Amino acid sequence: MRAPPGLALIEGGSVTSTPGFVAAGVRCGLKTSREPDLGLLASEGPSVSAMVDTRNALPAAAITRNRRYPRNGFRAVVVNSGSANAATGSPGVDDAEAMAARAAGALGLSPWEVAVSSTGTIGDRLDLPRVVAGIDDALDARSPEGGHAFGRAICTTDAAPKGGAFRVGLRGGVVTIGVAAKGAGMIRPHMATMLAYLTTDAGIDAAALQAMTAAAAASSFNRISVDGQMSPSDAVLVMASGSAGGLSAEDIARFGDALSAVMRWVALQIVRDGEGSSHVVRVLVSGAADDDEAERVTRAVGDSPLVKTAIAGRDPSGGRVLQAVGQALAGAAGDPGVVVVGVNGIPCDADRRDEAAVAMAAGEYDLTIGLSRGDGSSEAWFSDLTHDYVTINTDYRT
Repeated sequence: MRAPPGLALIEGGSVTSTPGFVAAGVRCGLKTSREPDLGLLASEGPSVSAMVDTRNALPAAAITRNRRYPRNGFRAVVVNSGSANAATGSPGVDDAEAMAARAAGALGLSPWEVAVSSTGTIGDRLDLPRVVAGIDDALDARSPEGGHAFGRAICTTDAAPKGGAFRVGLRGGVVTIGVAAKGAGMIRPHMATMLAYLTTDAGIDAAALQAMTAAAAASSFNRISVDGQMSPSDAVLVMASGSAGGLSAEDIARFGDALSAVMRWVALQIVRDGEGSSHVVRVLVSGAADDDEAERVTRAVGDSPLVKTAIAGRDPSGGRVLQAVGQALAGAAGDPGVVVVGVNGIPCDADRRDEAAVAMAAGEYDLTIGLSRGDGSSEAWFSDLTHDYVTINTDYRT
């Protein structure tokens, strides 16, 4: 994860391991499974925030609503699962505003200081009375021990909540980073359905935090794929209380590295929990004409259903990978050159095919693609595609 020295996992930690943050997760009745489906996370004192969200041209109501307000001013977030509140038009945006207003009133905040997220089935309007009742229950239940409950409440098809907490030693002292995330299907973010919330007590100004958050998301959540589908609800929110003190210039750079590592850590949890998946693969492309070309090849391979099913079947022929590479290079200038495909450094050729097949039996491995067109490189993580994915999405109704 390219973690900086001194980044340490907090055993049993959660998004509220960061001092000064409280959370809750309750059941309001949106899910037919009767599982928790309403979460609240809030800073107890002043904080700054940063946010990146979906590039889907038809964003969910919560995304539309949040974009009305400064991304640096959120001090709390209320999240429902069971309904994405997407494709619901202006009434859906009104519902998102009502969610924020209800939480803000009890927290002593202005509505614009409360972000909103929704995840679940697209196209259904929220049962707002249930949601409002759930917000009231979450407000009553919020506590510094509520991080794990919050993580459970935001899940949909996830096999388990995703998150934890880390401490990182800086020149000015120790700071904490907590995280809670969800995502298992509709994963191909480009700021997967994915949501992530991070808390920290680091003292950092909002502009630096926004730049840092965007860079960290680009190297983590924007480099994963389960099914190649971009959700209308994707969002990453970081809230920083500053209670641990301000960061020096040196500490800011190191903290940025830590934030990126934590995001990559939780992004891989999303890939590992991909709906029906049995493998996590890192694709490494080198020798492209430039980094942009390498990025196109990486995404073409990671999103290809033919490659994903070959991974599921542990097929080391390499032919499906070459097809995806050729598709990504369609129309590119110059000779495509020689393409070398390998698994953990083992070439996928006739002489070593059996050896490559053994490597593909592992739960995680590297798929390397060597081009001969230049110095461009890229990486991404993706899951395979199994029969279970079809079953889950045929039967799915949150």
